[in-house]
Amino acid sequence: MIRRPMRLLLMVGALLGGGAWMGSVALAMHEVNHRLTIYGTVKDAKGQPISDARVIISATRLGEGATAFTDRQGYYESTLHIHDTDLGEPIDITTGDETKRIAAQFNPQDTTTERRMEVDFGPVAAPASGGGAAPGGQPRQLWIGAGVVLVVLAGVSVMWYTRKQAVLARRGRAPKKRRG
Repeated sequence: MIRRPMRLLLMVGALLGGGAWMGSVALAMHEVNHRLTIYGTVKDAKGQPISDARVIISATRLGEGATAFTDRQGYYESTLHIHDTDLGEPIDITTGDETKRIAAQFNPQDTTTERRMEVDFGPVAAPASGGGAAPGGQPRQLWIGAGVVLVVLAGVSVMWYTRKQAVLARRGRAPKKRRG
């Protein structure tokens, strides 16, 4: 039987682990050669980022698909479950009334490098400088960091609660258990 503080910690972990920041990775795509990440930006005709735009990514022949929404900078990212044998497979990326078709491109012999393809919508912009950092990457990392901080805080709280209960029990002041 799992004690109450441990159940609380497990519930918090399950809630955070099932959050949006881990959604697409949790689909048993644990190895680099089992996934392809499609990312990019969505901008209007004036080159301004469109936030909360729905981007639908589908590899119909493979039976794979995903939906992503853009952040404030117009950045989206989603991961498809794909194998080495799927090289060249057509992938459709749709937002609004615009669809772009690409072919899955990666090196099947490379099993260590992340497989990523960029597909942007809107006016063509100059390539971003700064070491190849993906646009919008920092806000995503910020959310991941915040999730880690919450898990650590929950763990510390559970340990503090457990220790307090142990001290109270030793002093004979532990709350009486309810019958249920």
